[in-house]
Amino acid sequence: MKKLIIVILVLLNAFNINAQLTLPINEETKQAEIQKVVDVSGASKAELYERAMAWINKFYPNPNGVIQKKDAEKGEIEGKAQFKLKIIDKKGVEHFEGIEGYTITLNFKDGKFRYTISRIHWKQASYFDVSKWMDTNDPDYNYEKYQSYIKQTLEYFENLEKELVAAVKNPPAKKKDDW
Repeated sequence: MKKLIIVILVLLNAFNINAQLTLPINEETKQAEIQKVVDVSGASKAELYERAMAWINKFYPNPNGVIQKKDAEKGEIEGKAQFKLKIIDKKGVEHFEGIEGYTITLNFKDGKFRYTISRIHWKQASYFDVSKWMDTNDPDYNYEKYQSYIKQTLEYFENLEKELVAAVKNPPAKKKDDW
């Protein structure tokens, strides 16, 4: 009985080790892309736009460097941003592995907004879409590094989504003018 339990645990561990993380892929472009529509009942397009602008100013250290286009009338914000990739070696030392860039597009309508994260790429001499990190047939494929990069990418965008949705769904608290 003990041997059977040990064998099952070893097999389960082996499956977990080989489980490959994946990024969402746009079927049309075949590149990594994240898109979601969020309902915000009762909020106008203008309110959602203002909340998103407030979030951008809080989330990004250099919001003016991120925003490429903003149009309150059309209900659209587009920006280009980036974050650092790192890897931790066997000794626990963190190493800088490069920069990952992306385009974020926010669209607003009364009662809802959509965000699209596209052109997610590893900054290299030529354009390197992060979907290539999942191509196990590539002769330069490095499972350990690429899985770490995918994990960092997914965590970064999950955090971005969580903060963006919370900021846009919830109106800012009104300050009391109690002097």
